[in-house]
Amino acid sequence: MGEEKFFLEKDRIPVFIGALGSKKRELEKKFNAKINVNSANGEVNIICEDSVSIFILSNIIAAINYGHSPEHAVKLEDENYVLDVIDLKHMVKDHERLKSVAGRIIGKDGSTRRAIEEITKCNISVKDRFVSSVGPYENIPLIHEALEMLIKGASHKSFYSYLERNKSSEAS
Repeated sequence: MGEEKFFLEKDRIPVFIGALGSKKRELEKKFNAKINVNSANGEVNIICEDSVSIFILSNIIAAINYGHSPEHAVKLEDENYVLDVIDLKHMVKDHERLKSVAGRIIGKDGSTRRAIEEITKCNISVKDRFVSSVGPYENIPLIHEALEMLIKGASHKSFYSYLERNKSSEAS
């Protein structure tokens, strides 16, 4: 029997728990685990017999912390899926430009983010200074390259062309 502690960001606790505890119960059932959440400090205590399930649940909690929905985060149960996190602060030194870059990644009404998701079959979240992806491992390098183009100031047109040209057969 294994027991691990994790932490949820304050604003992500209700997302993890779900309406009347529905999401938490789904995860407990799916992973045969007991999950206790301290709503005051965000501490999540997981008791489970299977260490693989604890590892997957830790990734699901991390994905939810980075802004993904439980429905997208639970895809990490698939061994071909990964959570990838890019800290924009390492790529953009100017704090004001950081907001602008995040805006370019999201696009007008979320259009750029949706395009990345459609082409790469990954779920993208932009939260604070982080861009995170949940999706097939083989599509993550394409997201990194495309985001680097946007960060360096490439036009959205060349960005979209690059994504279309380089999408993997699994992403089509």
